[in-house]
Order: sequence, then C-alpha cells, then structure tokens
Amino acid sequence: MEISKQTNILQFSSLKIYDFIINIDNYKTILGDEISDFEKLSANEFKIKIGSMPKISLELVENRPSSSVKLLSNDSNLNFQISITVYSDDNNSSVVYVKFEGKFSTMIEMMIKNPLEKFINSLKNKVEELDF
Repeated sequence: MEISKQTNILQFSSLKIYDFIINIDNYKTILGDEISDFEKLSANEFKIKIGSMPKISLELVENRPSSSVKLLSNDSNLNFQISITVYSDDNNSSVVYVKFEGKFSTMIEMMIKNPLEKFINSLKNKVEELDF
C-alpha cells in the first residue's frame, strides 16, 4: 500500500523545514488533531494513536541529511514507513513530499486505508500551515 501527498510551495527554506521535521518534539504539533495520544519514548522515537488503530511506535531516522527523514514503525504487525522529503524550490521556498509505504494483508489494508489516508493528508496540511 502506498499513499503520497505533496504540499503547495512553502515560503520557507528547505533547511528551515528540515530542521523542524528532524526534531521529534515537533511531531505532536505536526500530527495535531489526527492523533488521540502522543508519547515521546526517546530522542528519536515516539508512540501515537491514530483513530481506532492500536498505538504505533515510530522511530525517526535520517535518510538524507538536510533533505529527508523516515518514520519507521517498530510494530511487527503494522510494518510501514513514512518518508518526508523536502525539496528546495529556491533559496526561500520549498516543497514537501510525504509518502507512506507499507505491506499488509488485504483485510488489514481495508481496515486501515481510510484512517491512514486521512492521517497522511492531515500531515501534509499541517506542514503547509507551519509558521516559523
């Protein structure tokens, strides 16, 4: 299963956005209304609850310094990753691409597809609303 979203052009440098998304403390703000629980487990790991899904532990790992991060699920039953990539449009603007990738059984996919699509869309919207 794959879900991809791209933001509109953001009036911030890619480095400014990257610095924000690499900080685990900012995910409570970014994820906002779509989660019912947020628990920071370490400097690079947190646990969230999305809708009726069970709590999910995510680890933030840097993919490409200054341009992308990955959130990897630590749950063997829900094995997925969310990639957040920041592309520089010019010196003061950028575009963010959010991509969810996971492999699930057909039954699990049917149950989680709508909440995850809503979650990824909300994540994209929250990034668009950032105001530094």
